[in-house]
Amino acid sequence: MSPQPISVNVERDRAVVTLRGEHEAYTADKLARQLTALLEEGLPVSIDLRDATFIDSTVVGVLIAARRRADERGLAFEMVLGRSTGWPVRRMLEITGLEEQLHVVD
Repeated sequence: MSPQPISVNVERDRAVVTLRGEHEAYTADKLARQLTALLEEGLPVSIDLRDATFIDSTVVGVLIAARRRADERGLAFEMVLGRSTGWPVRRMLEITGLEEQLHVVD
């Protein structure tokens, strides 16, 4: 069985949403629904992009909207990158300046 492209785990009162592989409009709606539900529950959220190889502008829009909702609720929201994060994902966040807006951590 192949790993799910989006998985959610709650660890120590924080939701960790892991994205694997490529993400575009097809998965953006599912991601938006999951993030909305987690934030409505009052959970801080970490988005783990270490196994993501591509995210398009639709997914970036979902992440920006979720960050704003988290800020409105006073909840932490961060993006986790690592050495294994796909180059297109890391480079896109760097070039657009979204690293700072989305609170990216290594």
